[in-house]
Parts: sequence; structure tokens; C-alpha cells
Amino acid sequence: MKLYSQKEARHLLCRYHNLDGVETLCGKAGAEKIMQRIHSIQYDPLNVVARNADLVLQARVKDYKEQDLYSLLYKEHKLVDGFDKEMCIYNSKDFAPFKYVRSEHLKHVVLTLQYRNQMAALDILDDVRDFVAKHGKTGAKDISIGEVRESRWGPKKLSSAALDYLFNSGELSVADKRGTQKYFDLTERVLEDADIQCDQDMTIEEFLEWYIERRIQSVGLIWNKSGGAWQGHFVSENEIRTSTLQTLTQKNRIDEIQVEGIHETFYIPKDIQTYMTDQTPQSYARFIARFEAEPVRQMGEFAIKNWWWEAGIEPDNNMLETIEKEMLRFAEFLQVGNSKNNLSKLS
Repeated sequence: MKLYSQKEARHLLCRYHNLDGVETLCGKAGAEKIMQRIHSIQYDPLNVVARNADLVLQARVKDYKEQDLYSLLYKEHKLVDGFDKEMCIYNSKDFAPFKYVRSEHLKHVVLTLQYRNQMAALDILDDVRDFVAKHGKTGAKDISIGEVRESRWGPKKLSSAALDYLFNSGELSVADKRGTQKYFDLTERVLEDADIQCDQDMTIEEFLEWYIERRIQSVGLIWNKSGGAWQGHFVSENEIRTSTLQTLTQKNRIDEIQVEGIHETFYIPKDIQTYMTDQTPQSYARFIARFEAEPVRQMGEFAIKNWWWEAGIEPDNNMLETIEKEMLRFAEFLQVGNSKNNLSKLS
């Protein structure tokens, strides 16, 4: 089992995720390529300076723009909205194997309907399905079937709850999104037949091997300890996860490594070394939850409200210049100006 220093492990992750910018990944093609590697990005509509999915792709892909993701999701349908560890964006070719996740998640959807006293939504599924089949892309505002009631939480209309159920079952997919408003259509009209029909005979054992190997590929380097990286149906269960990791190791589909100073074994993708070129990156910076940004408004600027250095860090001029360069690049991505006061926040 190979032993890595902690510095080598950090380098491995930065290179695998292209956070050092060594690999030439640009624009929409670059976003599509990195998604084929990491498979999934958690969807979060919260937008202070940008949405989570855009932040993830912008950090890895040069000249990435928000419209690149929109095109891959809702024009070319190479990516799709769906439940993974949370609500996520993932490759459309993964849609069919996710039938096992959808089946488990649907149980929770039913429990939610019970809690909200909306089980009657299941009685109008055929009507809602027929409406979408006839009218095409349908948002919650476009359809009103069943009871309408006052609600402090969740959909007020039964038809909205039915749309959500059919989406989580896989019968409907998000065909378009305008702001945070989803528009659904029949999955057979959104995705390619090959994406819907592939791996139909996959057993639960084969799925678990595929799913856990895929999660390792998403992260790049992971240990077998419960936490956010192993969140989601099946993979959060320690017994299932441990048994499947042993199987994948025995089948030589993943590699085990040790990191100096850490007792636990780590798992990495089998092909991770193909990304470890000898090319030396230029100086680069990435921001990871170490500052609080002001909300970015249209025609505004990227401004930092608070900044916290890691303990023990003594910034020099080269570090400050590199961070400022990254701030300028980030402001360009946001299509706003970069506040002149940002550097003063670093001192």
C-alpha cells in the first residue's frame, strides 16, 4: 500500500480536480469533461456571489460561464437534475442506474406527503401525467388539479406535490429552469433512449459497486468514515459501504493508500495517476469557506465583508498578488467589478 505525505495528498486532490489549472479545461467543453470525472455536483439555489454548481465549475474550468451549465442541462440534456447525496446535477448517462436511489428516495417523498396531509396527491398522478404529456414543459404555476390549501411549508396545490412525486419517481425530468422555477416534461422526451434504457438488468450488488466506486471518483480521495462525503442512500450505511469497498479492492477497481500521520486507509480512483502530470502549475489560489462575501447585485461589484486566515499563515507579497489575481478572475466570471477594498481585508 503506497504511503503519501500530507503535502502529496493535497497535491493529488488539487491536480485531480484541476484546482491548480494545469489541465486545459475551457468553457462548456471543459465543464462537460470535468463532470465526466467527478460525476455529480450538489444543487443549491442559494446565490450570494454565485450558486454552488457554478462555483464548483468556475474553480476547475477556465472561462466558464453560467450559460454553459444551462446549455448542458436544458438544451443538450447531457446533464440532469436528480437526487444523489442531496439534490444534485449529474451526467444523464447515470440516469438508469439511479433507479435504485429513486426507489429509496420515493419512500421518503411518501412520508413527506403523509406529514403534510397530502396523500391525495397520489390519486391524481394519472391526471397530472396526462396534462404534462399533452402540454409539454409544465411548471407548478401552469397546472392546478386537486385541492388548493393554505400552507406554510411545501406546495399548496396537490398538483404541485404530484409533479414532485413524478419527478422523484423518474417519470418526469426537469426540462427547463427559469430562475428557481422548474419546468417538467416526460423523461422520454428529455433524455436519450440510451440514457433511459442502459443497464436495465443491473442487480443491486452491481449497482452498489458502481455507486460506491463512482462516489470515490467524485471525491478523489476518501476514507471509510461516516460523514458528508458518504451522505445518501446506501452509501451512508456503514455495513454496506465497508463490504462493497472490500469487494472493489479485491476486484482491483480502486486503490488503497495511506497518508502520513493518519491511521485510516484512504481510497482513490484507479485512474487517478493519469492526471498526475509532471507539469508545474503557476501560482494559484482557491477560496474555501474562509471569507464572507457581500451579496452581488446586478451591475455591482465583488466585495469581501470579512476574511479569516488559516492559523499559522503569514501572507507575503506573492501570496497577496496571487489572491488578488484570483479575485479579478472571479469578478470577471461574475461579470462585475472587483472592489478596491478587497485587498485591505486581507491585511
